[in-house]
Amino acid sequence: MARLAALPSVDIISGYRGKVDFYVWLGIPCSRRWPRWKIRSRAAAVQAQWSVFNDAVQEWNSLPQEIRNAYKAMATGSTLSGRDMMVKMYINAKSILPY
Repeated sequence: MARLAALPSVDIISGYRGKVDFYVWLGIPCSRRWPRWKIRSRAAAVQAQWSVFNDAVQEWNSLPQEIRNAYKAMATGSTLSGRDMMVKMYINAKSILPY
């Protein structure tokens, strides 16, 4: 953090966008290096489920409307949507069944 005498003009601030963060802290104009967050890698178990989830979503898209409506009816009274209910059941079945 660097304390400044005054904030620079908007043109200067926009020119440094993505490099320097200008802000006011307790009435004091300051600047700092632009915040960066490290992206954590996903766990191996999560990555393994991506293909199963993708298959479930493709399956949902290919279902007839009557079956989608049945899943929506099963999901009433829960916090899940019909699609979420189907995907949950699909993934659970994949983890139990050998194929």
